[in-house]
Amino acid sequence: MAGSHSSGGAGAFSAFEFMLAFRYLRTKRVHGGVTLISVISFVGIMLAVGALIAVMSVMNGFRYELLSRLLGVQAHIYVYSAEVETGDLDAMLSEINGLDGVNYAGPVVDGQGLLTSGRRASFAQVVGVRPQDLSRFSLFQEGEGRDAAFTRGQFAGSIEGFGEGHNGGDDVIIGSQIAAQLGVSVDGDVRLISPQGAATPMGTLPRQKTYRVGAVASVGIHDVDAILVLMPIEQAMVFFNRDGPDRIEVRIDNPGDPDPVVDELRTLYPNAVVRDWREQNRQFWDALQVERNMMRIVLSIIVLIAAMNIISGLVMLVKNKSRDVAVLRTMGLSEGAVMRIFLIAGATLGVLGTVAGILLGLLAVVFIGPIQDFFSLVFGVNVFDPSVYRLYRLPARLAASDVIYASLFAFLASLLATLAPSWRASRIDPVEALRYE
Repeated sequence: MAGSHSSGGAGAFSAFEFMLAFRYLRTKRVHGGVTLISVISFVGIMLAVGALIAVMSVMNGFRYELLSRLLGVQAHIYVYSAEVETGDLDAMLSEINGLDGVNYAGPVVDGQGLLTSGRRASFAQVVGVRPQDLSRFSLFQEGEGRDAAFTRGQFAGSIEGFGEGHNGGDDVIIGSQIAAQLGVSVDGDVRLISPQGAATPMGTLPRQKTYRVGAVASVGIHDVDAILVLMPIEQAMVFFNRDGPDRIEVRIDNPGDPDPVVDELRTLYPNAVVRDWREQNRQFWDALQVERNMMRIVLSIIVLIAAMNIISGLVMLVKNKSRDVAVLRTMGLSEGAVMRIFLIAGATLGVLGTVAGILLGLLAVVFIGPIQDFFSLVFGVNVFDPSVYRLYRLPARLAASDVIYASLFAFLASLLATLAPSWRASRIDPVEALRYE
């Protein structure tokens, strides 16, 4: 054994140290079940890392779907400026559309009203848009376009007659929740009432008009589907008595990172108020971020608990190998070398468990559909009801940052868990250990 030591070199993390560490990991069953505890530690880390990657990927998928549906009808950047109403609108639109990263920009009129059908009524957030801009909404796109970074929602009906008029009225598009509450569908009639009425000799009377439902849109977010009404911009300006648009809405090629375009717009129009979709939906965005961070913390704690199993395994290993350590110490092995041997043993469990966990997580993400079908078959229920979530499959999007985070955290947790038992092994007194043996 001394010859092996000298041939292996006396440097830190030498081949001799790795050889002993791997031999200790293969300890036979007669030595107090150390191998069983090592297997349990390996399986625990594997399951924890796999769960972290799989759950974070599913959360990324849900986040992607929610944002895709939200931005299927909402703009990415909003420009509020007095120039929108009083200035040269066409020049502004041409200037904004010429910026790098901008897909297109269009004017919008905003208003609130009461939408009624028979005796039923519902609050409505009316958005007036140009017909040529409506066809560019990813919500109404039939194929994959430039704005296809986010998938579209669903709609019934047609947008071909939008802005062209129909039997003395005009088509509007309403959210699916409004349609359900009012009991109307495509080709039905609804009446819009504005609280800002027109002055008459008999006093101020609410402004109202009947519109035809050209399409029913389902964004997939209840709060949006419950108030959304899209109207031709000319009709919106007349109905709400506006002299011009309220703002310019900008859609960009990369909605996930609107900051570069926002900075350009603020430089171009220093007197304008420029906001992106995150600011417009601050509560929604903050809720997604908090949920993501908290889930990562909880799953990280599970990984940490799994890594703690290494401590019990190494403690038993150190106890069972006290005599071997004492003999090695009398042959000239240093305290640092003993500590490194057990560090290597514990770190090996962590690395192997992490690698296996990564593979398990990747397989779970790739085969999320068959896994969902398996659980539905076993439990006899649809574990992911599309009528509730409006998605037929669990969405899962793998992010490299999540895999890197899970790998580094699991490895560092395993390494930290080995420090105390390894230090204890290095402090074994050879004389005392051999005397009691």
